[in-house]
Amino acid sequence: MIVSHSHRFIFVHVSKAAGTSIERALGPFRHHPPDTRLNRWRCKLGLQWDYRAYRFHQHDSIRVARRVLPVALFDDYFKFAFVRNPWDWLASLYGYLQRTPGHRHHRRVRTMSFAEYVEFEIRRGRRSQSGFLTDNGGELLMDFVGRFENLDADFARVCAHLGLGAISLPHRNANRESRPYRSLYDAATRERVAAHWAGDIRRFGYRFEEPAP
Repeated sequence: MIVSHSHRFIFVHVSKAAGTSIERALGPFRHHPPDTRLNRWRCKLGLQWDYRAYRFHQHDSIRVARRVLPVALFDDYFKFAFVRNPWDWLASLYGYLQRTPGHRHHRRVRTMSFAEYVEFEIRRGRRSQSGFLTDNGGELLMDFVGRFENLDADFARVCAHLGLGAISLPHRNANRESRPYRSLYDAATRERVAAHWAGDIRRFGYRFEEPAP
């Protein structure tokens, strides 16, 4: 997450939806609270009550920002994020976990087939893009939700709205899996994702894109 008090915005970093590139591009506008061991400890334990000193984590949800920031600031700041087609999102997560030894799930996922990975995530029941962007009742708290599939144009809209001028996105952490996500799916895995992530699919208007003939 990036919070900018100078330019009055909150960017929520949804995993595997170009968030690393966006954070790098918007880094100059980020508020930098004290980077001390004491302050990190206070933030981790929820003991830091001064919003100007609070250190947000990379994948904090919008609920954390609403809890930490004064109501007037939270309501006034422009809140935005980017999301991704859920079928593509799961495929990207799978590739990332398989090739990232430092991730806590790497050893488990590296030997899984894609179908096994989908079932693993369904059993865990913890991953959803809406979960980053809604309150506990499922109400969307964002002012703008861009699409990974329209990244450059939607990011340009955000920059124009914030008066930041033209900022180029460095495309970092790109998925090195070259084959299209559709090739990972069969009918069963496609329907499993459709059922379990129906909320994201409905909220953000996605569908499984059939390959071109």
